[in-house]
Amino acid sequence: MKKLFAAAAIVLAATVSGLSQAQADNRRVIEVSGSAERLITPDEFTFKITILERIEKKEKLTIEQQEAQLRSELTKIGIDPSKDLAVFDISSSYIPRKRIRDTLGTKDYRLKVRDVNKIAPLIEMVDALNVARLDLLDTEHSEITRLRRETKVDAIKAAKEKADYLLNAIGQRAGKAVLIQEVPDETPSRLAANYSNVTSNTIRLSSGVLNSQDTDDGLSFSQIRLRYVIVAKFEIE
Repeated sequence: MKKLFAAAAIVLAATVSGLSQAQADNRRVIEVSGSAERLITPDEFTFKITILERIEKKEKLTIEQQEAQLRSELTKIGIDPSKDLAVFDISSSYIPRKRIRDTLGTKDYRLKVRDVNKIAPLIEMVDALNVARLDLLDTEHSEITRLRRETKVDAIKAAKEKADYLLNAIGQRAGKAVLIQEVPDETPSRLAANYSNVTSNTIRLSSGVLNSQDTDDGLSFSQIRLRYVIVAKFEIE
């Protein structure tokens, strides 16, 4: 008898579940999409600095000497080398070759600049130090996570607004959401650039020359583009 009751309970539960799904499937809904986009001016810049050993006045100017000068001059222009300057990667570490006197070595560093107005002084500094190469690797925004969230929220609101005005046109209105789905559609800008012994307030990029009066130093950079699309279904009331 217990087995009979158990089997009946299972059948009843399955029937109720099926009815619930059928009711859900029979709901009148409107499906719309909403999008949001914003352009963000970057406020963090990642550079690659290459130091090359060289001969000056018949004396070798070593990597160590140039690194010390670099750290000192970065401090003078308001960049903290202990925080924002590091060896680029393990392959960039310079290993002195003491047995070969005339060997000229190189060493790469990664530099984070957190203020666009420090870039022009940085360019002047590397010119003065005769640094071999300065490459702009990446641009970013310090609040990019928050800005992504806000853009997605704007996209959801746009979807709801679209559902409202479409239904209002026929005397109906949107009810609660039954589906919200994000469609990946983000296409952020990324810059790759190189700079070498150019004494000007422009950084020459692979995509062209960026130069305007947007900053105190006359420098500007391509903005980061965020775009999101949200697909949503709302009940029709």
